[in-house]
Amino acid sequence: MASERRTVTLGIVRKVAQLSRLSLPEEELSRWTEQLGRIVSYIDQIEAIPESANGDAAEDAFSPTPVRDDEPRPGYGREALGRNAPRQFRGFGVVPRVVGAGGGE
Repeated sequence: MASERRTVTLGIVRKVAQLSRLSLPEEELSRWTEQLGRIVSYIDQIEAIPESANGDAAEDAFSPTPVRDDEPRPGYGREALGRNAPRQFRGFGVVPRVVGAGGGE
């Protein structure tokens, strides 16, 4: 499946950085543009490989995962929570904040 060559511009890199909440200095944008362009070029090369190049063996490689019986078993609710989340607040496990923790915006 051949596709037209995609071009990565400074505007695209700025948009990706904004969506990723990354702060990129203006002087580094050209370097990031070049690196992202190489990644996209590599993806284009992979997309250009015809599916027939995989041969018949590819069909066997993607067989579905065997299904096992779904048998209920005890989960030990509060006991498991106590072992896996030693810090608790009002009966709920406390985890470190990872989203909106400040910095890097």
